[in-house]
Amino acid sequence: MEATVPLKEIKIDPLAHELATSEGMKPYLGCLIKAYRNNAAGLEAAREVVRDLALEKRYRWRVFSALKWAFADFEDEYTAFDLPHIPELTRLEMTKEIELRVHQLRMLLEAFHAK
Repeated sequence: MEATVPLKEIKIDPLAHELATSEGMKPYLGCLIKAYRNNAAGLEAAREVVRDLALEKRYRWRVFSALKWAFADFEDEYTAFDLPHIPELTRLEMTKEIELRVHQLRMLLEAFHAK
């Protein structure tokens, strides 16, 4: 049996909320809303809006840009220098966050390989 979490107990990262409700996400949210409401005509129109977005306005562009920025100068030796000076609790929190991001990256790759 799967555990359920009441909506009021779900904590949302403030930055994630800001990004999810940004102007750039409106075309994508429009697609989701139309799909959930089984509005086929509205969904097709919303998909056309997404289709016509410039590359720099696309959701995936934001994700790719963030990844590029995060890993452009990645060096695991720098991490080795930092780790002894990071408190254990902070390291555990950082590890959980990295594991979540790795999971999300796998989902992104699966989506690209599916097409």
